Amino acid sequence: MSTAPLSSAPRPFRFSVMSSGSSSAQGWRSLVRQIDDMGFDVLHVPQHRGTRGFGPIAALASAAEISSRLRLGSLVLDNESIHPALLAKDLATIDLISDGRLEVGIGAGWLPADHEPLGQAFPAAGERIEKLMEAVEILRACWTLPSASFSGKHYQLNELANDPLPVQQPHPPLLIGGGGKRVLSYAARVANIVSLVPNMSAGKVGRESAANATGAATLEKLQWVREAAGSRMGEIELHTNLTNVFITNDRQPIIEKLARGYGLERQDDVFAIPHVVLGTVEQCAEQILQRRVETGISHYTVFESGLADFGPILQLLAGK
Repeated sequence: MSTAPLSSAPRPFRFSVMSSGSSSAQGWRSLVRQIDDMGFDVLHVPQHRGTRGFGPIAALASAAEISSRLRLGSLVLDNESIHPALLAKDLATIDLISDGRLEVGIGAGWLPADHEPLGQAFPAAGERIEKLMEAVEILRACWTLPSASFSGKHYQLNELANDPLPVQQPHPPLLIGGGGKRVLSYAARVANIVSLVPNMSAGKVGRESAANATGAATLEKLQWVREAAGSRMGEIELHTNLTNVFITNDRQPIIEKLARGYGLERQDDVFAIPHVVLGTVEQCAEQILQRRVETGISHYTVFESGLADFGPILQLLAGK
């Protein structure tokens, strides 16, 4: 990845695990404890109504009682699924019962399968983004005011009483991410954590999303974020998902496969993909360190399937 190193001191790493749940209560408790014991910083739970897995609100509330250390995050809540004022109350409750460990990831929604089986409308991307922007205003109002009123194009509040209020002040950290300029520019202006992820406007994983996940595409996203953030850039934590962890002593076959899958002409450009690490444990750790220098990304979420492989990498990067 060809870019000048960032001038400011690097933000300390944070590492998270994304899990959709378990097949049993015992399995869930065991998984949360494992993630805690391994030294991860955050447990992330996604929200997809159309696929298997736990509901994030109940799962995070449960995890708050299983672990007293882990921070708890949604990655991410689908704004099309529930009114933001109702969501604000549930999230404030989790922040309260966890003693202020909640982090709120919220997005405009991208997967039609989360809505079509319910007979639920799935608006065009532009309208969903408009609704997300209004929803963030509502969340903030419900988290900071005894009562809130709001008059928008999509949502209305009329002196809505807010109780409980969250423990964290002024409110739990907000994570907003995307792969397009409009969402990332908005995230840079209002979010505490900006997530750089592939553009999913096609509503599926495929060639389009892969092309938007390369190192070159990531640099363009970073430029959008910096331009929109302005003076608050230093306050923002940059995040991305580490979707693949390949621990191997023979990297070449994986490099060739990844180059084809991401449509890269140069095989060396595989190492600039922020969502992949490959090689020995030491090589993988070095890739993450180098990316922090080049991009400022300091928060990575590992999928549960990569938990065991990432453990030794985490140990090398602990405290850095």
